[in-house]
Amino acid sequence: MPGVFICLFLTFTSVSISGCQRGNAPREFAPDGTVIEQAMHMELQQYYRDLSRTITAQPPTLKLNNIQVNQIDSFFLKRLPVYHMQGTYDLELGFRHQVENRKHNPFDLYLQRQTEGKTWRSLKKIPSGWQSYAIRE
Repeated sequence: MPGVFICLFLTFTSVSISGCQRGNAPREFAPDGTVIEQAMHMELQQYYRDLSRTITAQPPTLKLNNIQVNQIDSFFLKRLPVYHMQGTYDLELGFRHQVENRKHNPFDLYLQRQTEGKTWRSLKKIPSGWQSYAIRE
């Protein structure tokens, strides 16, 4: 009989602990504009680098402007806060002989604050879970 109570206690405790991790992460710890811009710039650089390799051309220079976060949600993943942000941005693409401006581009980012609270990782949802990339400053 004591084994049943221990089992119930452990089950209740594990449900309570995992339940805390299902809540929203505190908004005051959300990434600032610099982190968001760095994550977007890194993602766009990789995209245009890959595209340029495909067509055998130089990748353009990138300049992000008017980043607007329209929605922010949060959750915990492996006990670390993740902030899901959606919004729009303007992009200036600098090619060798011209500059092209693209306005009101949508973005969808998942950013995770690391344990020490000083660095961030960009997350991508993949079929087997999440892939993460360090955001370089």
